[in-house]
Amino acid sequence: VNGGTTRNRLAALDLTTGNTTPWNPNMNNTVSALTISGSNLYAGGDFTTVNGGTVRNRLAALDLTTGTATAWDPNVNSTVSALVVNGSNLYAGGYFTVVNGGTSRKYLAALDLTTATATAWDPNVNNIVKTLAINGSNMYAGGFFTTVNGGTTRNRLAALDLTTGTATAWNPNMSGWVGGLAISGSTLYAGGNFNTVNGGTSRNYLAALDLTTGTATAWNPNMNNSVFTLAISGSTLYAGGGFLNSSPPRNYLAPLN
Repeated sequence: VNGGTTRNRLAALDLTTGNTTPWNPNMNNTVSALTISGSNLYAGGDFTTVNGGTVRNRLAALDLTTGTATAWDPNVNSTVSALVVNGSNLYAGGYFTVVNGGTSRKYLAALDLTTATATAWDPNVNNIVKTLAINGSNMYAGGFFTTVNGGTTRNRLAALDLTTGTATAWNPNMSGWVGGLAISGSTLYAGGNFNTVNGGTSRNYLAALDLTTGTATAWNPNMNNSVFTLAISGSTLYAGGGFLNSSPPRNYLAPLN
């Protein structure tokens, strides 16, 4: 970064200057997800070592001051692609099927922030989870899955009770994968590679869904290619992905009212 400073897959950059700080956790492979809780940054991805040699399989807690891995070590068996903290737990989604070196957790798990041990919460998803968001008592998960709880149909997007892991009745029924979620007020924004929601309503790659009913609102930006990530600031939704727009030009990144 900065034209020559070595930082392997993860760096801290000064918000004013853009220059690298001394913080340097030195990951050995891709980092796909980040979240902060207390004095630690939690990083998920494809890495198997941090700090140049400390074993941390796909998920690690890094001290925000030193960059050193803490003792927290959930030992995940495949890629972690989404992270979110709620209360005393870190929720992780991805490609994995085992955590803690032997506990079955298919694609989505809740890990104790103190011990790194998987809690009893187990929504049992049947395919990859790419994105997570929390609102009230529910966890919203998006990805490639088609069932949760071992057999309940939820196509690519589901609301899961944070206490039980059971799917709620909320069911937007997406036609393709969901890769990004953001919540504002009573609306959940979902981006991905879908063309319909609610089993037939046209929404190309980006939709606004009512958090109570799961029904698409009238908001419809009609993107022309996949949306990978979303973020909200004030009254603007920022979308990033593979889309192109000729007038006005908004290639790969767009602010939407």
